[in-house]
Amino acid sequence: MTLLEVALILSAIIFMYNLQQIKIALKGKGYTVEMLSGWMRDLRQFKAMIQSETDQKIKVKYQQTLNGLYFSLFGVVLFAAMVIHNRMS
Repeated sequence: MTLLEVALILSAIIFMYNLQQIKIALKGKGYTVEMLSGWMRDLRQFKAMIQSETDQKIKVKYQQTLNGLYFSLFGVVLFAAMVIHNRMS
C-alpha cells in the first residue's frame, strides 16, 4: 500500500465522519434523516440550518463541519486520481 492509497483511505474516512456529523446535527434539530441515502437532501437542509442558526458559536461549528466535508471530498477525488494515474504509468 502506497502513501497515496493511505491518503485516499484517510480522506474517505474523514469524509464519512463529517457526513455523519451533519446527519447527527440534523437529527438533533428534528429533521428527518436516513442512514444510507439522501446525502444531497441532507446537505441542502444542513446549509439552510446554518443560515437560520442564531447562535454564532454553533453556526461556526456547523460551518467548520461543512468545510471539512468539502475538503475531504476534494482529497478523495484528488488522491483517487493520483492513484489511478500512478497505476496507469
